[in-house]
Amino acid sequence: GGDPVPKISYRSDLVVASPIRRIAALLAEARRRKDIISFGGGAPSLEPPKELVEEAIKILKDHDVTRPFAYGATKGILELRETICADLKKYGGIDYNPDQVIVTEGATEGIYVALSAVLDKGDEVILMDPTYLGYSEPIKLLGGKIVRLPVYIGEDFQPSLDLLNEKISDKTKAIMILSPDNPTGRVIREDIAKGIVDLACDHDFWIIADDTYKHIIYEGKHVWISALENAYERTITVCTFSKSASLPGLRLGYVYGPEEAIECMERIKQYLTLCPNTFSQMVVKKFLEGELKERYIKEVVVPTYMERRNVMGKALEENLPDATINWPAGAFYFFVDISNYLKQLGMDDEEFANKLLEKKSVVVIPGKYFGENGRNHVRLTFVSETNERIVKGVELIAEFIRENVK
Repeated sequence: GGDPVPKISYRSDLVVASPIRRIAALLAEARRRKDIISFGGGAPSLEPPKELVEEAIKILKDHDVTRPFAYGATKGILELRETICADLKKYGGIDYNPDQVIVTEGATEGIYVALSAVLDKGDEVILMDPTYLGYSEPIKLLGGKIVRLPVYIGEDFQPSLDLLNEKISDKTKAIMILSPDNPTGRVIREDIAKGIVDLACDHDFWIIADDTYKHIIYEGKHVWISALENAYERTITVCTFSKSASLPGLRLGYVYGPEEAIECMERIKQYLTLCPNTFSQMVVKKFLEGELKERYIKEVVVPTYMERRNVMGKALEENLPDATINWPAGAFYFFVDISNYLKQLGMDDEEFANKLLEKKSVVVIPGKYFGENGRNHVRLTFVSETNERIVKGVELIAEFIRENVK
């Protein structure tokens, strides 16, 4: 009852709720009732390095306990930004100074402030299709227009430079490149990255590089777009500690790029989140110092996830012979074309995922959530279950198909 509320803004119709967050909420509910094998969300399942846990305790036990709870600079603690610059030099061979870095609440805020800094109303942003579903809604919120660049499993999901050239218009303001990619696991080839930089220079638009999974590579190597010739002035790179340090709940990431862009992001961030989490910054600084990061990624993260990837890939090939399976070169996911099975089942990818959860308690994410070109695929993450449960989950998918073929 009561009076109706005053009118809600147009934004409530503009933005769809993230289907993956919705599935996460469903899962929390379902898990209370039964055991579920989740190939759903892409949260790391590893414990963070124990040195970081010890550092966190030490910070809280320190004599000046007010410090981790104090406000910090909007751009982030200077010492952390200096450490980030040293890290960029070490891994990417690139020179940035602390004024070209801003610390954010994970890559999610980083994406939002980066887009806010470059987009005007009506500007076009080119997105691969399929790609991460967290780009389209901020673009819409900021009054931008999305132009989709289809990528295909038969081409290893590498974007075509010719097709990209056709998509560029005088309204093109930015292209977003996520590499390694979510959902496809594609690592961008260096020649293609260079081609994109050339087009960006010719047509004067920004490259927003999302390096969320930059260290999580199983084959090939990460292309540091910011290190490519002519890219320096027009590339904004978004990073996070959520995946590589297994710290998603600390909500910490960073963005680096030309100083003018970072300054604009700083002004916007003041009114979004004021400043990044001081305590998280103190913890994460430890991750970037010395050999801890290198050791953890090389000895724990990559080998563990690579083994799980191999187990899932083999299980998929054995159990789903009519699917098209592209082995991911990086990140956390298989993006599997199951169109042959969907035809036999008379379902689309969303109905398939819903019924699979209901009948077999296995979670996969429908491909269409990642773009039109993702239809008839499903995304499976291999990082959140053990090897045995990965095999069991894939066997249950095969069983579900066998039992439901029309």
